Amino acid sequence: MNFPGLDPAWTLTHHATHYLGLTRTWPLLEARTVLAHDEKVLVVASTALGDSILTTPLIETLFQRLGPGRVSLLVKAPYADLYKNDPRLHRLFTVRGKYRWSYLRRDLRNDPHRIALLANLTEPDLIPWLWWCGVRGFLRYRTRWTSYPRWIANEDMLRRPGDDGYATGHAIDNNLAMAEALRLEPVSRHLSLPHLNAEVGTHERRILIHPGASREFKRWPVENWARLADTLAAQFDCAIGLTGDRSELALAAIIAARMKSPSQVLAGKLTLSELGRTQGRAVAFLSGDTGPYHLALAVGCPTLTLFAPLDRGSSTESCGPHQANPVLHRTLQTVNMGDSISSISFEQVLAAASEVVAASLARSVKI
Repeated sequence: MNFPGLDPAWTLTHHATHYLGLTRTWPLLEARTVLAHDEKVLVVASTALGDSILTTPLIETLFQRLGPGRVSLLVKAPYADLYKNDPRLHRLFTVRGKYRWSYLRRDLRNDPHRIALLANLTEPDLIPWLWWCGVRGFLRYRTRWTSYPRWIANEDMLRRPGDDGYATGHAIDNNLAMAEALRLEPVSRHLSLPHLNAEVGTHERRILIHPGASREFKRWPVENWARLADTLAAQFDCAIGLTGDRSELALAAIIAARMKSPSQVLAGKLTLSELGRTQGRAVAFLSGDTGPYHLALAVGCPTLTLFAPLDRGSSTESCGPHQANPVLHRTLQTVNMGDSISSISFEQVLAAASEVVAASLARSVKI
């Protein structure tokens, strides 16, 4: 929902209320003081799937440093399945999209959270609404900008577009910078969803290929995926599974039809939790830069990921497999920002995929 003029009217109204002192927010020192008195913290990642998974090191840090019952997560409703059984979370809140959060006030009034750590969210709507829901201390993801800089306790960490340092650094580090601003030392820089981890001995000799992505320019050609799947299946005697959501079923079916070896089309058949458990049992997960790639990392599945970034914020610098084992997690990125993903050659992908699959199979033998 976004009527013409709604964004500027909403923003100007809340700039005015803040200027007049009607919507006062806490400075950093006050947020730190309040945190020491058992207030709960709300992590906000209400945009893409990958953005929410990239907050898991922050969630782990808050859980370990603050203790049980004090960390909650706000995500987009379609992704709630992934987090509903996470033992680190006190509560899971959801939104359905921009300006589609009216019920959130009732939920947060009944279970107050005074501090919000803003990783990724729609603006300019959600920050003021969280204030109306009772949040008073706001910290923002480092190196980005916001429509409400004076509302943010760690304003000195923000960068305007065009400033040195804007959109630089890895998303994990930039999220953890909010915890560090509250004087909470990070305990992990690895993605994790412990409730989805596969049990020892449940690994399957299957390679998962996820050909879809949120945008066309992130999708490697279908003929390349089909050829790669056939080559790896023959080389390593592995089954092939083609994953995706319901909208990507046709894409997976096209690849399956072009393959010479048999494959299993899983697109549209798995919930996010089921996908995570399936990844946890797989030999490897091959894909473009998409949310399920981050899910694979979080459940310990070896990965090969193809990046075709438009800017530094969508590159391996920001979204790559941060501090992960480079033998089991490989990336290939286009030479220049804005280059087509098809410029990543079949030979490059086959060589990198073969290395990841071989390393994964060797690891499985040791297990």
